[in-house]
Amino acid sequence: MNKAIKLAVMLFVMILCTAGVSYSAEKQVLLKTTSTWDNAQYQKLKIKNPEATVLKIVIGVNEELPMHKHDLVNIAYVKKGTLTVITDDNKEITLHEGDVLPELVGKYHYGKNTGSEPIELIVFYLGQKGTPLSVNKE
Repeated sequence: MNKAIKLAVMLFVMILCTAGVSYSAEKQVLLKTTSTWDNAQYQKLKIKNPEATVLKIVIGVNEELPMHKHDLVNIAYVKKGTLTVITDDNKEITLHEGDVLPELVGKYHYGKNTGSEPIELIVFYLGQKGTPLSVNKE
């Protein structure tokens, strides 16, 4: 069998093997920003030893987190529930299922569950390796 026939047979077999295979991957931009939710611009990031962390956080009904800050960039995705975030100077934002929050950097704030079910958050952090993900206000 010559090379052209072998190639045609291989191509035909590949087509048969992949026939009916469909891909349903979709892409949707949930957030693209250069600032936190209170419009503070991200500063030029210089991370010598970067570390990424992803957490799933569950906040119970009527639960309130302590006043804290983040010294690294983080983004929260509200998978379920209603979250209200309040800064130490009383700025406030309320988020619902499917919302994405570019968290504050270097500013004290806290979150509380203002809904009727537990909140599920997926939070992505990016910063210098060893940097605490949050620091509570004393």
